[in-house]
Amino acid sequence: MLDYDKEADAYDATRGGEPRAAAAADAVLGLIPPDTRRLLDVACGTGIVTRRLAAARPATRVTGADLTYGMARTAAVRLPGAVVLADSRALPFPDGVFDAVTSVWLLHLLDR
Repeated sequence: MLDYDKEADAYDATRGGEPRAAAAADAVLGLIPPDTRRLLDVACGTGIVTRRLAAARPATRVTGADLTYGMARTAAVRLPGAVVLADSRALPFPDGVFDAVTSVWLLHLLDR
C-alpha cells in the first residue's frame, strides 16, 4: 500500500491531475442534493476534487477529512480552514451535522 504522507506532493500529477479531478467532481455533483448546505468529503486526499465541489456549490459549506497528514496538509492549502485530519471510522463530528457526504477515492482502498 502507498505511504500517502510521502506521496501527497506528487499524488495528483501521477493520478490524472486536474482533468481527472474535473471528471470526478462533475460525476459526484449530480448526486448531491441541490439543497445541501453542509457537505463532508471523506478521504478527501489532496482536496483536488473537494475544491471543485466547493467551487461548484458556493452556498454549500464543504468540509474535507483525510486520515493522513500529508494529504490533509495539501488539501488545507486548497480549502483553508475546511479540512480536518480524521479517520473515517471515527469522525470528529456529531450526528446530523452534514446534509450529504461524499467519498470519491476511498472505497477501493478498504479491505473486506
